[in-house]
Amino acid sequence: MNRLLKKTLILAALAVVFLTITAAAKAGSAVVDADALRLRSEPSTSSEILTQLPNGAVVEVLEVLDGWYRISYSGMEGYVSAEYLVYTPETDAAPVEEVQEEDDEATISGSEVNFRAGPSERHAVITTLDLGEQVELLGMDSGWCEVVFNGQVGYVNAQYVSVDGLAVEDPRGIITGDCVNVRSAPTTNSDVLSKVYAGNVVDLIALEGGWYAVSYNGVTGYVSADYVREYTAATASSIGEDVVALALSYLGTPYKYGGASAKGFDCSGFTMYIFSQFGYSLPHSATSQWYDSGEQVAREDLQPGDLVLFCDPSRSNGKACSHVGIYIGDGEFVHAASGSSSGRQVRISSLSEDYYNGYYKGAKRLA
Repeated sequence: MNRLLKKTLILAALAVVFLTITAAAKAGSAVVDADALRLRSEPSTSSEILTQLPNGAVVEVLEVLDGWYRISYSGMEGYVSAEYLVYTPETDAAPVEEVQEEDDEATISGSEVNFRAGPSERHAVITTLDLGEQVELLGMDSGWCEVVFNGQVGYVNAQYVSVDGLAVEDPRGIITGDCVNVRSAPTTNSDVLSKVYAGNVVDLIALEGGWYAVSYNGVTGYVSADYVREYTAATASSIGEDVVALALSYLGTPYKYGGASAKGFDCSGFTMYIFSQFGYSLPHSATSQWYDSGEQVAREDLQPGDLVLFCDPSRSNGKACSHVGIYIGDGEFVHAASGSSSGRQVRISSLSEDYYNGYYKGAKRLA
């Protein structure tokens, strides 16, 4: 059966169930209907992720809440979104036949990832795993995944493991389309609930038939997987380094007000141009890049490739920011500078310089 049709039928069935069930309904069983469903510590998308449930897993429903179920699975209790369970309340009828669970296959999402004897960096490295390597996921332990590789049990840092296209730990995605619709259902014919701009980070709930169920700014809906790239520590690091390498290749390019090409850049035109080479569409304004691009990061958490922004009140005309550049590491950033004292060109400066330290506004991470 077509997966989209299957999903539509299941959601229709759920709608009928919800019309007949109240919060006082008895507990019952439910079947997971998502390729990877997060089990959380509280009924909120911002709460801790305990583990991920495979498609077809049978769980015990302990409590019916508004949009959430409190469930039990493999000895763990937590909360899952009601949208991704097919729920059967307890009745006097014959018990529901259990669905045979498939092995929980996982994929290594980093390069040369350490496969260790225990769940910490203190444990010995058994071997290293390549990007795309397949392992069997047994469980999670404080940020580490217990997995089986070539018949041997070991542990891998959870940030380098994904199941069915979703990271097992805090799965998030980066929007890569210019202005992407968040829809009420996984189809282009469904209603548009909101829009998300390139570079913004969304919470990933599930992956189903080429669509991600996402949560962003309090709105939960569907985004085509064509416009989302999974965000992990591994991808953030590698892409950030590539962004820096490209930015540094334009050192010495002249400053040009309104410029956004290799012939000349202003500050936001420079960052806009660099990130456009990686599929991001940034607005041509430092203030707009501050408000509409990526997620904010603390100064002590800066990584190469982050945007760094500044606000000099004498130059901002009352706006949030007056300047923007790209962090390259070791407290330095590359930017299209307009000051005559240091040359009107793309150059490297230090965040510790009095001017930039004094007017530092903050940082945003796109990749």
